[in-house]
Amino acid sequence: MAKTYNDYPIAATNNAKKALRWKEEYGDEVKGGTIVGWTRANQLASRESLSATTIARMASFARHRKNAEVDPKYKSNPWKDRGYVAWLIWGGTAGVNWAIRKMEQIRKMSAHTRPQDKEMIDGIIDMLLQIKDLENRLEVAMSQLEQFKKDGIPVNEEEFLKAVKVWSQELKKHKEDEQYPTV
Repeated sequence: MAKTYNDYPIAATNNAKKALRWKEEYGDEVKGGTIVGWTRANQLASRESLSATTIARMASFARHRKNAEVDPKYKSNPWKDRGYVAWLIWGGTAGVNWAIRKMEQIRKMSAHTRPQDKEMIDGIIDMLLQIKDLENRLEVAMSQLEQFKKDGIPVNEEEFLKAVKVWSQELKKHKEDEQYPTV
């Protein structure tokens, strides 16, 4: 299952809620936004977790930044400003800026820019598997993750810990199979 994120700012949620409230109050007078945009507004308003793909789409909405302010001719009726409404349903400035930062963070965490980093990480996982006590193994793994961060080595923390846990279970099963061979 792909990782999802819901750590976007409350301001993004509030922007989406504002547009949804306008849609409810003013109905057809609110013409901005697409079906996809309104879906996004509902997700943000409900604080749903978002996939990296969805976050990338939010980040790409930065191209509409010119709509971050209400057009002066709609000052007294901002819900009639299509561009401004569209901007809000994608989280507004807070949501789009968060999405840009989050995508950069995701890229850094998932990219193994150097093959030797990947080899080193695999070697450390092999070393961790030599620690017999699972709790101690996870404690050492967390310590190693902190060291990776200090050294600027991009590691997907969730995948790293998952590998340590999965291989731990596989080794345990393998040892049990050796202890009780089947015929």
